[in-house]
Amino acid sequence: MSKPSILEPEPQPGPKWLKQQSSLEEEWEKANARIHNTAQFYRDDPRTIATLLVYIFLVAPVEARPRARIPLLPDSEKLIEAYPEIAQALESAIESGHYEGVLSLPALTGWDCNIEREKWSACFSNTSGEQQPFWVFRLVSDDIRPLLGTKYQGNYHEVMLKNINSMHRAPAHASSATIIQSSGTGKSRTVHELATLVFTIPFNIRHPKERMPYPPEDTSVWEYFCKVSNVESVNHGKARTLLFLAHLLSHVSKEIKRVFMKPGAECKLPPCDLAYRWREHMSENTRHSLYEKIINACEKDEPRADANLWSLFHESAKQLNQLLNVLNTVCTSPDSSDVRILLYFDEAHELGHTIPDGENKLKLYDVVCSCLKAFQCYPIFTLFLSTEPLVGLLASAEMAGSAQQCRKETFQAFLTEMPFDCHATFPLRHETFKLEQLGDLQFLARFGRPLFWTIIEASKATDKSRLIESTMDFARAKLVHANHICEGKYSSLSSLAMLATLDVLITIDYEPRQDLACTCELEMIASHMRIAFSASQDGSYIRSGYPSEPFLAEAASCQMYHCLLLDVRALKTEIIMRFLLRMAYIDAIVDEQADKLHRTCDPNFSKGCSFLAFLKALFADQFHDIILRSTPNNSVTSTCALEGAFENAIVRFMHFVKAIDDSVVSTRSMVGGFLRGAAFICHNCQKDIDIVIPVLLDKHCALEESSMSALFIQVKRGRWRSGGSTTYITDKMVQGFFTDRVPAEEETDVLVEQHEEVSTGKQEDTRPYITLVAELGINGPPKDTPFVVTGNTDGRSSARATLESTEGHPRYSIRAYGCTETTWKVVIGSEGDVYKYILGMDDLLADHQRQDEASLELVRQMLPLNSGTIVQYGAIPRNPGNRFP
Repeated sequence: MSKPSILEPEPQPGPKWLKQQSSLEEEWEKANARIHNTAQFYRDDPRTIATLLVYIFLVAPVEARPRARIPLLPDSEKLIEAYPEIAQALESAIESGHYEGVLSLPALTGWDCNIEREKWSACFSNTSGEQQPFWVFRLVSDDIRPLLGTKYQGNYHEVMLKNINSMHRAPAHASSATIIQSSGTGKSRTVHELATLVFTIPFNIRHPKERMPYPPEDTSVWEYFCKVSNVESVNHGKARTLLFLAHLLSHVSKEIKRVFMKPGAECKLPPCDLAYRWREHMSENTRHSLYEKIINACEKDEPRADANLWSLFHESAKQLNQLLNVLNTVCTSPDSSDVRILLYFDEAHELGHTIPDGENKLKLYDVVCSCLKAFQCYPIFTLFLSTEPLVGLLASAEMAGSAQQCRKETFQAFLTEMPFDCHATFPLRHETFKLEQLGDLQFLARFGRPLFWTIIEASKATDKSRLIESTMDFARAKLVHANHICEGKYSSLSSLAMLATLDVLITIDYEPRQDLACTCELEMIASHMRIAFSASQDGSYIRSGYPSEPFLAEAASCQMYHCLLLDVRALKTEIIMRFLLRMAYIDAIVDEQADKLHRTCDPNFSKGCSFLAFLKALFADQFHDIILRSTPNNSVTSTCALEGAFENAIVRFMHFVKAIDDSVVSTRSMVGGFLRGAAFICHNCQKDIDIVIPVLLDKHCALEESSMSALFIQVKRGRWRSGGSTTYITDKMVQGFFTDRVPAEEETDVLVEQHEEVSTGKQEDTRPYITLVAELGINGPPKDTPFVVTGNTDGRSSARATLESTEGHPRYSIRAYGCTETTWKVVIGSEGDVYKYILGMDDLLADHQRQDEASLELVRQMLPLNSGTIVQYGAIPRNPGNRFP
């Protein structure tokens, strides 16, 4: 095969069974392998046998397929019901691994359905052309199409238009901006709703191989704009773009006249009315027909590579003036500063291809932006939608440094505000929910991005449970950006996919100024469902993370349950503790649901588990009795053992979220955390508490503040904590936790509303709580002390402890030493050595009595160890291997 020209776009890999092979036997050999590999995951589920039949139609070589169209899933189900021999043939094929005989059945040779093979085969290809599993077919064919009809929630489109109108659009500022956000956050739907407020010309330049029912793509525009092989040079690319803009504006003007300026037409319309009517007029068929005419006109007037750009600039500006005049004729004028015309390019990452032109190698995106310079003084604005921040980041950097570039305006900051927690039932009233309701996946889907609940609620599928399972598989595949989400396929997962899964579960910190960390974050936004919160004005960095999304956290838990491999060499001390807690929670869930599990069913991690089972899964077996029989250490009168105090307690956390201040240390926050299935990472102002896990004390009670308590955790790398803070958690540190905290101004749109008190008198509040001090960074406990101890272990007297107690609230204290299997049940074998390396416990300085940096530096200078990193005598560079960002 000859090497492609550098002027041609990089070829996209596709399913090999779609390529021409040397013989039919070779085609069937490859097709059988793919069909059989996928069929093994569904062979015990008769509900998917109809999908398998459709899949065979898709994968089979064209020459071997009968003269028939590919059946839709409902049609396939009817065929199997009418012809039992089809199901028998499928079962035999699954056993043998050969599927050639299925399509030769008489029942299938006469089948016909009005659907093109190419249309559905594209639904089985992602951006890299890899084969997609069955859930993609089910979602694409039955569930994604109705999404556009789902009622739009919130005013995000109004806020976006307000932000656009407030942007500086003087000649020194760009007349375009980029919407950067993760998949499923409603970017396409938001700009679709924006089109009801301002006159909009939409483009979706998705690659044709990624054909999906929603939103519809404009293939002809993609062919014109995104094929680098059509562009000879940067100047040629600009000429083509300016010619397109001129024809676009001209044809749109003619279309407006044809539709809205008929004899006897109404008087001038308000701008919003015109925008809405134009959006409705631009239905899929009308839109494609209009764009075909525009592209045909461009191809007829194809410019030369050395075309005069100024004449094209003036022509496009002239056509824009004419369009504005037409708009002024059919509608009233808005405020002079408002945008009158909006263009947007969805799937804008397709403009990321580079135009080779000597040393002047700009991207297609750069060329389009530079051509929009012609409209800087006009009320027109352009949006680029993408999940890939590199589209904007690299483009602005390259253009700023290019000697040939003609676009020097100020960069417009990325737009990241997208729908989140926008379900129609919000705000929720927590007191109306009980524990069994919180484990419902459809309920979990309400939180976070709108993708999952819209798929579930917009679907017309009769089997909702099956649909929800498919949506969960969809979430898992989106999170790891891979098809192989089932057990035994993790060798194909990337390290970034595994890191993203861990990030959802335990929250990992990244240093935004580190290039490697920044690259990882950007890639996770593009491909692993990470949310972009905000960006700097110049686009040099983006603040991002995984917020509280219980449905996605459940998906990540399922991935972890399926033996997701872990590389923990980049974890820090508190992250290790969060990972141990997550693994204990997973183990406890699996143990409690063991009798309900089978090979094709995953545990439901959102149901929660017994708090006692969680403690047993966390600590080594030899310490269970010590912990369960421990008594409060802040009361000389209470003798109730921990096992009795927390007999009906439930813990439920699928992920961790960061606190913005110390207000999370309250039962109010525990209700919200429990509702979302989240534990809290404390803010820096909370010096002595690192992690708080909500605990529902009675699983039979409603979810109210009066039913909540918590596990407070302090994580320590060694015996000595910098800053001289205490080495135990006292009642004073959690003071106010059991006292209701009402904000000064109660927000109306908060997730969990304050529960109104119904009586003035209160019974004595004796809710217990637990503290855990985890001394991870030491090799072992003090002399004559076990690895896990309970009660008052700091050497104070019980009387003194009682004086400092929170009256009525028993405190059960646990202290654990080390990070090995001796202490923690979730640490298995040699994993302890990995944690030891991470924590620097194999360093001779780990047990040095003075851990301040000045003292350690003096010890290093005494050269207790010879190191290959010593570059000269008397100077030892700090070892970066023992420091983590």
